[in-house]
Amino acid sequence: MDKLELFSVAWAEQAQIALNNSPAYQKAAATWEGAMIFRLLADPNQAPADPSQSVYFDLYHGQCQAARVATATDIEAAAYIISADASTWQQVLTGKLEPIAGLLRGKLKLSKGNLAVLVRYVAAAKELVNCAASLDTNFRHR
Repeated sequence: MDKLELFSVAWAEQAQIALNNSPAYQKAAATWEGAMIFRLLADPNQAPADPSQSVYFDLYHGQCQAARVATATDIEAAAYIISADASTWQQVLTGKLEPIAGLLRGKLKLSKGNLAVLVRYVAAAKELVNCAASLDTNFRHR
């Protein structure tokens, strides 16, 4: 199987399957609810030109009800948006950078949402990243 392009339709579909098949994620995220978007930036200091460089996760009590390339409506409705360039996402998804540590150090940017609430779900975030890291991903920017 070819590598999945980061945040593509196929990547989102496989991420949803990985989340829903992960007992560790289901346990860690049992009380989590809300939509999250991972956004790919062309440059660490700018927003993407369009939402197709973002993936939307509809997360509810340990289940991923939907994962897809984000639409403009998804971006408006999401509780959390985490943004980074491809190099930073590669560090996160290969386990070289913990997501919360990345947020606290400014490598990942919380574009939308409350960090104080998000840090209460460190275990869920870690398992979400572990599931995403299990995908054979091509990190080259589109």
